[in-house]
Amino acid sequence: MGIAEIVMTRRTSALVEHTSEDIVGYAFVKFLKETMDRYDGSMDVVVTDFVDALPVYLYQAELLGLDVDFIGNISVIKVGGKINVGNVLYKVPISPYPVYKTRYEDALSKIVESRAGRVQLNVQLGIEMVMNLFDRKELIEQIHDIGRQIIQNKDVINVVFVNVEAVERASSEALPLLRVMFPMVLQLRGGGETFTVRKSVFPRLRGISGEV
Repeated sequence: MGIAEIVMTRRTSALVEHTSEDIVGYAFVKFLKETMDRYDGSMDVVVTDFVDALPVYLYQAELLGLDVDFIGNISVIKVGGKINVGNVLYKVPISPYPVYKTRYEDALSKIVESRAGRVQLNVQLGIEMVMNLFDRKELIEQIHDIGRQIIQNKDVINVVFVNVEAVERASSEALPLLRVMFPMVLQLRGGGETFTVRKSVFPRLRGISGEV
């Protein structure tokens, strides 16, 4: 049972924790490819690419020989960064949190509203890069807004890959609060090849381990 099966069977938003040593590109590409194959074109996917995390992870996957050509058709919202990968629909510049929040939520809502009635997946990569830019008040507000999106937009499955080392440096409170917001928390292991379900609202999934 891989990440795609665990997350998409329940259609539940999930936090995927990793360290700087994990090869996130391997886990990300396998998750996305298996999810798209599972839904056979009936799912709309958006990747939120914070500060060029997406091209970094795709480069890792390419080095491992994974097929990444399908990414060219994936809708992308870029937050900062300069390398365009995928079908970039909106660009949100790095800015003070109130401005960033308005621009990002406006871009995401336009995509969601244009695809109403379909299963939608928002995969967020590299969010820790912007979390380190905000002050404590803005950081707490950002985490609250992530939880609000999960609760209010139940038609959108949010899967957020986050570097726990970077988040812990931003604030000692950030990671525990993020874990509270998500109904499921997975932790990459084995350099990004395996995972463990660290938290789940579904008792049968707690503690499950497997290959990504």
